[in-house]
Amino acid sequence: MTGGMAELTKLDVEAMVRDARAGDSSALGQLYDTCRDRVARFATGRLGDAEKAEDVTSETFEAVCRNLGSYRAGTDFEAWLFTIAHRRVADHFRRRFRRREVELDEAVHPAHQGRRGALSGPLPAVDGPEEAVLAAEQRAEVAGAFRRLRADQQEVLALRVLGGLSAAQVGEVLGKSEGAVRVAQHRALRSLREAMGVTAG
Repeated sequence: MTGGMAELTKLDVEAMVRDARAGDSSALGQLYDTCRDRVARFATGRLGDAEKAEDVTSETFEAVCRNLGSYRAGTDFEAWLFTIAHRRVADHFRRRFRRREVELDEAVHPAHQGRRGALSGPLPAVDGPEEAVLAAEQRAEVAGAFRRLRADQQEVLALRVLGGLSAAQVGEVLGKSEGAVRVAQHRALRSLREAMGVTAG
């Protein structure tokens, strides 16, 4: 609906949160419409699977609805929201790790389960089939290089680039200083370039 948080002032967001806390479902819907795409991009970037990311996005907004009463007026709503999203992604990884342990235990009775690829979502607009193939290959290369980064590097880049948060907001989400986030982002981008075989110019 709206283009995102960047178009709203902090006062607009505070007013929507205040109205949503008072039971205004329209204000809650506005918050969802404003923030949903960025949360989904962040989750997709971290999980590499649009379907699982949609589940995490839904879980995030369910938690927002349940915990809106605990939001402190005057604090950064985006940082609060993405802290919830960050925790839901971490929960997903913990569940996936536990499932892998169970799968190893049950390896005696193998069952074939299909695995979806990590690359999903719309491809950039292209002119013809050759360009579509090249765009898909480039996207696959970036996604593959991103997946080879350490988890903490993926987290910083996903929050900054896909979530659109400032370094200060990422610091709030991850419990780090703004300077530490900037250093982590620089190192993550350098590692990404190295993984893709790109040298700094």
